[in-house]
Amino acid sequence: MMKKTILSIMAMLSLGLQGYADVSGINVGYCNGEVSTSGNIASSEKDVWISAAIYIPAGTIATYGGNSIDSIRAGLASKLNVDTLTVWVRSELDGDNIAEGRITPDSEVKIAKGWNVVGLETPYDIPEDGSGGLYIGYSFHQKGASFGLSTLSVPTPGGLYVKMPGEEWADRGSEGTLCVEGLVYGDRLPSVNLALTDVSLQKRYAIQKGTLTVSGSVKNLATVTVSGFDVIVDAEGGTGPCAAHVDANLSYNETMDFSVTVEPGITDEGDGVSEATVTIGNIAEGADEDPSDNMLSGSFEVVTHDFTRNIIVEEFTTEQCPNCPRVAAYINDALESGQYDGRVFVACHHSGYYTDWLTASFATDYLWFYNAGGSTYAPAMMIDRYNFSGSTPVMCPTSQGEMEAYWNARLAEPAYVSMEVEAAVDEADNNKVRVTVSGAKSIDAICDNPRITVYLLEDGISARSQAGASGSFTHNHVVRACNSTWGDAIEWTGDDYVYSCEFVLSSQWERDNLQAVAFIYNYDDEDATACEVANAGGIRYADFENAVADGITAAEADATETAAYYTLSGDRVAEGSLRSGIYIVKSAGKCRKVVVK
Repeated sequence: MMKKTILSIMAMLSLGLQGYADVSGINVGYCNGEVSTSGNIASSEKDVWISAAIYIPAGTIATYGGNSIDSIRAGLASKLNVDTLTVWVRSELDGDNIAEGRITPDSEVKIAKGWNVVGLETPYDIPEDGSGGLYIGYSFHQKGASFGLSTLSVPTPGGLYVKMPGEEWADRGSEGTLCVEGLVYGDRLPSVNLALTDVSLQKRYAIQKGTLTVSGSVKNLATVTVSGFDVIVDAEGGTGPCAAHVDANLSYNETMDFSVTVEPGITDEGDGVSEATVTIGNIAEGADEDPSDNMLSGSFEVVTHDFTRNIIVEEFTTEQCPNCPRVAAYINDALESGQYDGRVFVACHHSGYYTDWLTASFATDYLWFYNAGGSTYAPAMMIDRYNFSGSTPVMCPTSQGEMEAYWNARLAEPAYVSMEVEAAVDEADNNKVRVTVSGAKSIDAICDNPRITVYLLEDGISARSQAGASGSFTHNHVVRACNSTWGDAIEWTGDDYVYSCEFVLSSQWERDNLQAVAFIYNYDDEDATACEVANAGGIRYADFENAVADGITAAEADATETAAYYTLSGDRVAEGSLRSGIYIVKSAGKCRKVVVK
């Protein structure tokens, strides 16, 4: 995500001709109309002056040629110990004021925390050609220690110059943005001026898909309402600039978000990283009068392909929880709709609000995900152990719609590791089931420390005494067994992996209601918010002994036929052409996996 603060426009206006606004003033600055009342730049000295400014380049100033800077809006994070505030315009940081205004202890208007609008004693008339860049700033005198400077924590080139007592001017634009704006008045204000304020490029571009999604924001800085514009993307390694049109109804001072998908034509992975510039242009209402703020750039990773993402939903629930039946209904209704078949796998841990007779030995260990083992509650859930809230991956959706919105957001994200889950009951020992998980990765590092977890789940368990339930209640997705509480490390053969584990089946479990669910996640025992799942998969008991690779039908095999080798995607490969990797071997009516090293 890239950020770029822009010239903000805030002024009194009234409706004029259709598509226009009768703008009486335009505020020129980088803080986008925001002011901070929490200071982080301070001096404890007494009887000193502190100064700060922003730089507006010549190209932007020229846009306002023929108008005048009438006043300056200066933000103060605190007025404590500040007795004089001087606003000014300069052509050089350490030069003389070419226009100024002030608030003193004797002024009728008093210094305020937040915005202070100070008129210039003599307005600064901007030459028609702009005549170079300008510094717009303010200085204040403090009687004692003060946190007067108001800044935003958004780095902006030219957005923050500071002069502390006894020091030279320092460019601190990499630290933030000064809350100051120069108010421009006149009858020659710009009519067409869009600014690209924010851009987000798709993190990874998959060559096999060929599409790149670009999202961002634009703001109308001029008087004409914009009805449309183009987003032009020029990606390194592509066939050239490609564009997508955005329809708009963007009035003066309004901001709108956009998202477009383009086909940059990248066909070579190269070094894996590509640069791209994003430009807004071809504005329907005419040429942009200040194109200097129309472009942002960034980078994204190029991979040959990605995989479809499935998700694991882990619910925290117990029979002592009176609200748990409500969230259980959300989950069951969503799954019964059919839209999440084979894409969403649910595992229920009976912990979080006390425990019950279905609590597995490892279920309470997962309470660590609640603020690293802090206070817990139920009902609650983790969706791919993804950190939606900012402090913990554990959450409680307030409705089925909200829950499905989170599910859909994760399902829309591509995965960079595949997962196929197979299971078979041991023919010699009918009380054992062996689960095999295999797949491949399309990037070297799918996460910092990948581990694989396998659950054995059971549906259709009658509750003994479920709080909050009227009548009978059935527990589904109950985690009966786990390969390892925190998963096992993955052994890779090139980009491929095969993992197996074994479970003993209890006679108390209803076998037809069992399923095996597996997922790969990032193991981090110090940060509960850094354990995101890379992909998930599962298989139901009815398919345990019939699980075969996609594209291969074991039933077609003849007992006398020679062995046939297939890739994981179902393509047949001659035995003499096998390379390192994982293959499905079909022979004598059966399928099995082999690893060729």
